[in-house]
Amino acid sequence: MQQLAKHFAKGQRAKAKAVAKSIVPEPEVVLKPTVNPVDQAVDTHLNGMRARGTIDVSMPLLELTSRLTKDLQDAGLEGPITLATPVRKKGKLGKGPQTLYRNYQQEWQKTGRPQDESLYAELDGERFFGDVKDKAEGRLAIRSVSDKLNESIKGTDSRGIAILEQSEDKELMKKWNSYLKPPKDGETYEAHHLNMIKLISRMVNGLNLNQRTAVYRHLGRRYGLYTGNDPRNKVNLTFSIHKKVHRKMERIGLQYQNVIFDEKTPLKKRIKFIQDYVKKMDEIQQFIYKEMSTRPSVAAKLTGN
Repeated sequence: MQQLAKHFAKGQRAKAKAVAKSIVPEPEVVLKPTVNPVDQAVDTHLNGMRARGTIDVSMPLLELTSRLTKDLQDAGLEGPITLATPVRKKGKLGKGPQTLYRNYQQEWQKTGRPQDESLYAELDGERFFGDVKDKAEGRLAIRSVSDKLNESIKGTDSRGIAILEQSEDKELMKKWNSYLKPPKDGETYEAHHLNMIKLISRMVNGLNLNQRTAVYRHLGRRYGLYTGNDPRNKVNLTFSIHKKVHRKMERIGLQYQNVIFDEKTPLKKRIKFIQDYVKKMDEIQQFIYKEMSTRPSVAAKLTGN
């Protein structure tokens, strides 16, 4: 028994050394921490994730008109509200819905409330919103959330840069917004990064670019934990389940605030964190499966009905 224990311990030490070499070599270039801008940008994104209302614009036009009008009235708009005119050109929402929703967005500006408190328009699993182009003149355009996300990825903001770096396959990341379209079951779905951009940025903070890239590849190729906007790092969740997942991550210790690494962090400490992270992410994915399998539209696919 003692010989067996020694043999096992020796094997574990060899395995640990192999893992350490495959993840990150000893730092050759020391970079000062650059996590603060990313933290700020991602904080803004996460704080903006809330229960924004959504309306299915494929419903009958009279009902759509009534609901949009009521939402404007609930927001404090007084007086007569006419959404049928002016008639707008056919757009991504079609002819009638485009006119009603476009005029709804125009009228919303008169409420004095932020535009992002207005309703999303939903059609065929995609969401649309009023993007104000000129606040002084009140000009706006109807855009899809996917277009907005793609634009942010191409931008130079710190979150966009982090996403681009963490996405190993730059061509594959273009499929992010078309991957795993949510079912049409009357609920609003949101895209969730399984491996959070901010947490991964904290995990590799203090490493040089080659070392950071090695970590991304190691997580994806060895554990199937892809990073950035790789479509394999996406799952569509209902808003309520999305909130539960983030709370679950906090409960089991996956809080980015607790990940404080820099160029002085010992290699063994970083490797230990990655190994623990992999185990906890397995728990998170099981939690997501359990929660989502209660949805009728998802359960039907699981049972083949």
